Amino acid sequence: MSRFILQIAAVVCLLIFLSGKGSANVWRPAVKGTLPPNPDDDYYQTFQTVPPANKTATKLLTNFLRISGKFPLGRRKRSTRIEDIVVVLDRSGSIGRCEFGKGKKALKNMMKVANENRNVDTKYAAVSYSNNAVVNFNFLRYSTAARRIMQIPYVGGGSNTQDGLEKAKRLFEDPSSGRRVISRKMVLLVTDGHSNSRDLTISKAKALKGIGIDIYVVAVGSHINGIDEMVNVASSPPENHMFRVQTLGDFWQVVKFRVISPVNPGEYAVLNGQYDPLC
Repeated sequence: MSRFILQIAAVVCLLIFLSGKGSANVWRPAVKGTLPPNPDDDYYQTFQTVPPANKTATKLLTNFLRISGKFPLGRRKRSTRIEDIVVVLDRSGSIGRCEFGKGKKALKNMMKVANENRNVDTKYAAVSYSNNAVVNFNFLRYSTAARRIMQIPYVGGGSNTQDGLEKAKRLFEDPSSGRRVISRKMVLLVTDGHSNSRDLTISKAKALKGIGIDIYVVAVGSHINGIDEMVNVASSPPENHMFRVQTLGDFWQVVKFRVISPVNPGEYAVLNGQYDPLC
């Protein structure tokens, strides 16, 4: 019996040695969902690359909208699946009024795609922030939410992302906001850079994820200072929860050409015929 135990122990030691030897120079999370503590780690720099528009659109369709395979054109019967989504919009000075408008247009039309091509009952709320965050509207059905999101004014100022995430959390916790108890709960953060408090922003995001909220991030910019903050804010794995675009105008083009066009060609033809000013 003792000889058998010694043989087992030798095998275990060999496996530990081999696994450690092969991973000396490769970063791996110690625990599922953990990220490197060093904000300059090479892992974060992989998110600086802005992928081709078709790849970003595929990620949006598959991971956020959850529309895949053959696109189910046309309105269908509602199912018992329900979603509550808080859109958190950066309206700081670095965004710009024209780009902010294109971001709102992308969101409005993404809502329409979701409403017409999925068997899901979805409500939307909106928070926008610059120096401080405000709740623009509580949870509403698509038709009203899409109209209200276009009415959010551009302000300019700082990037108090942590306050935006805190206001989103309160919406999910407040029964009077219109949120449902049993629903898939999400935050869609649209921002172009690091906040005025990295640690607080990551902490607020962690608190949201701790109560079961999935966080998706549309990270805007050709090169983003503080990219690690956005990766830490996004839910795990960040590769599925973070979407990169160079500008909000590009975000609108991704939605129009790569999301709306294959899902609803008729709607795309109408939108493509409209005047779309350059920023």
